Amino acid sequence: MLSVSLVLLLAGAWARGAAEYGSPQSLDRQLADLARREPNVVRVRELAESREKRRAWLVEVGLGSDTDRPTRPALLVVAGIEGNDLAGPFTAVAWLERLTAQARTDPPVAEMLKKTTIYAVPCLNPDALERFFASPRVQLSGNNMPRDDDHDGFVDEDPGEDLNGDGAITQMRVEDREGEYIPDPNESRLLVKADPLQGERGAWKLLPEGIDNDRDKHWNEDGPGGANFNRSFPYNYRYFAPEVGLHPVGDDETRALADFIVSHPNIGIVLTYGAADNLRGTPKAAKSPGRSKPMEAVDERDMGYFEVMGKLYRKVIGLDKEMETVSEPGTFSDWMYFHRGRLSLAVRPWDAALARALAKPKKTEDGKRTTEDEEEKPAAGSSSDPNDAKGDRKSARKEQEKRGAEQRQDLAWFDRHAPEAFVPWQTIEHPDFPGRRVEVGGYRPFAQTNPPAALLAGIATQQGDFLTELARRLPRIGIGKVECHLLAESIYEIEIQVVNSGFLPTALAHGETTQEVYPTRVIVDLEPACFLAGARTTSLPAIRGSGGTAKVRCTIRVADRSQVQFQVVSMLGGRAEGTIELLKTTAENR
Repeated sequence: MLSVSLVLLLAGAWARGAAEYGSPQSLDRQLADLARREPNVVRVRELAESREKRRAWLVEVGLGSDTDRPTRPALLVVAGIEGNDLAGPFTAVAWLERLTAQARTDPPVAEMLKKTTIYAVPCLNPDALERFFASPRVQLSGNNMPRDDDHDGFVDEDPGEDLNGDGAITQMRVEDREGEYIPDPNESRLLVKADPLQGERGAWKLLPEGIDNDRDKHWNEDGPGGANFNRSFPYNYRYFAPEVGLHPVGDDETRALADFIVSHPNIGIVLTYGAADNLRGTPKAAKSPGRSKPMEAVDERDMGYFEVMGKLYRKVIGLDKEMETVSEPGTFSDWMYFHRGRLSLAVRPWDAALARALAKPKKTEDGKRTTEDEEEKPAAGSSSDPNDAKGDRKSARKEQEKRGAEQRQDLAWFDRHAPEAFVPWQTIEHPDFPGRRVEVGGYRPFAQTNPPAALLAGIATQQGDFLTELARRLPRIGIGKVECHLLAESIYEIEIQVVNSGFLPTALAHGETTQEVYPTRVIVDLEPACFLAGARTTSLPAIRGSGGTAKVRCTIRVADRSQVQFQVVSMLGGRAEGTIELLKTTAENR
């Protein structure tokens, strides 16, 4: 394994200045620099090595000894798990830098890092990230594992080609009487599906940019790109589906992450940046079937925590309403909730739909709009039959305006904020389509799923605010009242109150169902023979957050001690130690 110190020798300092996306090599330098500047707070080690010999790093942030940090409540942030997630790695590292800097000047943050451990994997799939910096640029979500995508016995034999020489693999539209598409009547740069019910006949095919290398009448169906790590975890894993690995956690990076999870049971909250999202909108809930059937939706008893976190997230980023969310099969975030029983949150930090939602005008108390109204205006004309009734023409026009409206709104946003994101259509001569009109253009790779670089810093700040709030909402156990009564000579009744001062319970309902979150335990430092009632170790039910309590009672016989030590151990809520004073309690105090 390559140490951080060696990386420092090989690489210079991270270039500061305007926000921009960083390569895997830049990420190496940035994390090495952070570990050098903050040795008492930050530890960086290699989690795994990729197929192309790049490093997936694990960052640990927290104050205190190597013995204490693994026992504290912990938050895990995973980014770059999908190859087209560029904003996630940038956001994760920006937050780590900001958090460690705040620890020097902000007492609440420093106090939090004394009681909380932060784990982060800024980029689990560095091989996929490298494609953003390769030429020609092509958007792929997996690593470079060779695979036979079209099941023809050959591997990666039909990749895309940069036919117009602009350094990017975009799209082609080909004039074809058997095509599904027609030009959007309201925006000539876009295509919409022809509607036979409206008497429309398709005139164009929409294909990825390239040629049919294997002459099978399919284009770019088997290019480079293998396993998408966020489709490769055991829950709801789909064998033989596109972009999955050979088997669950079948790559070194995913296996290393899974092993890390198992060896660090103190992780109570997980946030994953990627395509799945359960924060913009509330996920579905269902009643738990117990351990007899697999759970397919969030346990309704845990739903309140997802709702609270979603509301907090939307408030932080300025989103007024919930948006439709997605969940993909085999995601890391689903595995962490459905199999591991943790509060597992997932979010796509940016896409065009979110950009549009945030750009919509907001009304102030006096009814005025705070921003320019960007809603698409109705088209001036209509293709309706002039002999139709007025109501029919109006209805047809509305349907025409509705079709493709979101695509047009996306393009309008990019025209205003990042016009370079859309490549104008350019006519080319294509060897597969002699004598036919072929145009190359469309959105540049990564443009629709990652923000323009000018927006990165602001997005990272908002995401960092939310991550810090998440770290403050872990469960956290402590000791409340400790009472001891003398029942007879050397015989005592003791009562220990355990308090959860954190926000989350010591175990979610589904965490208890999976039995992956062990019960909180109170361990009294006495030999088993000393217990007349109760036991040396007592397991407690899940303790709700925000001041929830649980009590342990037992009767002991102790003749030669004035004190008895005990400890409270919670897998997700940390540990606490206490003392029972025996000599200060008499029968008259009862």
